[in-house]
Amino acid sequence: MSLNTNEILNTYENLAIETKYDHIYKIIIIGDSSVGKTALLSKYLRGVVPSSPIPTVATEFATKMIQIKEGGYVKAQIWDTAGEEKYKSITYHHYKKSVGALILYDITKKSTFDNVQNWYTDLTIQAEIGCVIALVGNKLDLIEKNERLREVSREEAEIYAKNNNMLFFETSALNGNNINDIFEELIQSIYTEKRKIPYLNNIVGNKNNINITTSKNKHLNVENECEC
Repeated sequence: MSLNTNEILNTYENLAIETKYDHIYKIIIIGDSSVGKTALLSKYLRGVVPSSPIPTVATEFATKMIQIKEGGYVKAQIWDTAGEEKYKSITYHHYKKSVGALILYDITKKSTFDNVQNWYTDLTIQAEIGCVIALVGNKLDLIEKNERLREVSREEAEIYAKNNNMLFFETSALNGNNINDIFEELIQSIYTEKRKIPYLNNIVGNKNNINITTSKNKHLNVENECEC
């Protein structure tokens, strides 16, 4: 099937948008098996949930171009990981260089929330310093049908997220509640966090300059530390 001129132009314009971006962020989705990680990502990227979910084997990833408030574009590399213990050594390796993460739990299964601390600990060891993390309680649609199914209160999860400096959302991969908001706020928070780093480095640099110029001995000490 041949394309007409307008279709060809539109195709090239779309390709151009896909290749132009100002930042690239690695985001990882982690949590116990069957909490809905793959479904959530599929809903975000394609607007649908897989009709016959297949457990993720180790890791899979997709990319999406996202526009941030400042007008630039972020190319998000979003990694979906297996929650099964047998794949943990493989998925653990992929936490490296992550600047953002979603930790999912199932609000109808308390055990998946209890395991959040383990996922959080492993992530903070491997991910980039300043990695922005969102705690996400999934399967809100089940609660909307029957509130008695809830095993993790919103208040308990909010307190945990606040104590660990996480964003917090409750969502449903099935009906899409808050899913766009999760990724948009996460991306914006990563951008804001990364803008702080040059500023902090500048402050540290200024402090070092002050220390270096106050005395000759201090100047020598700093040089020796740098050589090490």
